[in-house]
Amino acid sequence: MKKSARWITAAAVPAAVVAAAVVVPAVSASAEVSLPDKTPQQVLELMAGSSGAAFSGTVEQTSDLGLPEIPSSGGGSGSGDSVSDALELLTGSHTARVFVDGPSKQRVQVVEDLAERDVVRDGDSVWTWDSSTAEATHLTLPEHEARELPSTLPDGTAVPQTPAELADALVAAVEPTTTVTTTDDVSVAGREAYQIVLTPDDPSTLVGSATLTVDAETGVPLKVVVTAKGQADPALSVGFTDVDFRTPASDVFAFSAPAGADVTEVAPPAEGGAHDGPGAGAEGERPTVVGSGWSTVVGLAAPSGSAPGGDASTSGDAADAPALLDQVTTAVDGGRVLQTALVSVYLADDGRVWVGAVDADAVRAAAAGR
Repeated sequence: MKKSARWITAAAVPAAVVAAAVVVPAVSASAEVSLPDKTPQQVLELMAGSSGAAFSGTVEQTSDLGLPEIPSSGGGSGSGDSVSDALELLTGSHTARVFVDGPSKQRVQVVEDLAERDVVRDGDSVWTWDSSTAEATHLTLPEHEARELPSTLPDGTAVPQTPAELADALVAAVEPTTTVTTTDDVSVAGREAYQIVLTPDDPSTLVGSATLTVDAETGVPLKVVVTAKGQADPALSVGFTDVDFRTPASDVFAFSAPAGADVTEVAPPAEGGAHDGPGAGAEGERPTVVGSGWSTVVGLAAPSGSAPGGDASTSGDAADAPALLDQVTTAVDGGRVLQTALVSVYLADDGRVWVGAVDADAVRAAAAGR
């Protein structure tokens, strides 16, 4: 059975989590923007109060992790192309339309090469849709998860993140290993905004700093900029190029699969259990977390039915996946490693995937200790 096209697959899902420690083109300060002074804590509090905000806008992501740019696949091409889908997201630039009405209604819409990919949440109902394959998945969130959009769906589809979600992940890493300072006020997407800079005090992390740009009126994060140590330009970035704080129309969140679509109904995880998808083993094994703060390393179990070493079907586009991995990874004892400016990935021969915002040796050491 084909899976819907993924923004980030099993090998890159934890990279997105760690790289929530990362992300948009740097903002130029403007002498014309002069807001009332706020301490870093006051800016964080302003941001924390924005969870019920309603808005829509265009979000641009740019990535410069030191990887070769992967040609666009023109939309998903089934599970066999999942590796190139993941690497494509981590290179180049991508644009999406984002619609939010509080914490329980969100839509992210990507249009590329005449294809459309959507993730839509309306209350406890979550849909994904890929027009290039005419595939949709539907999940009804259980009560214990109904308060927030999951980072991944049970079929392994990663839910695209907004600047607010990325900023929340960064704030979680603030204490006690981070120095927080304010910097110049700026104008972003026509909005006056505060900026705070998070600088890790952890010598092990690859993250140099992360800058949060927060709308002065609503507290909604407008941009998140993260640089790698020793680099001046952002390594990975997400931010609004335009934003509208009027409430989106309700029909934006009312999704129905088009006639003829291949619809997969996915089962929700049991309370306290893991999703039965990439990142979960045959027994629904939860991810392994080693360390804390900026140098956390996350290990994902081999997906059910996968062979050691991550072997996949050799039919169709799946046959290209190992060759593509060979181009961007290096063979080491026990598997292969992908080293980027901000995130290291260790693909172990037993099928497990380990990721952290630390160098590859540290990721392998964390894996060896488990």
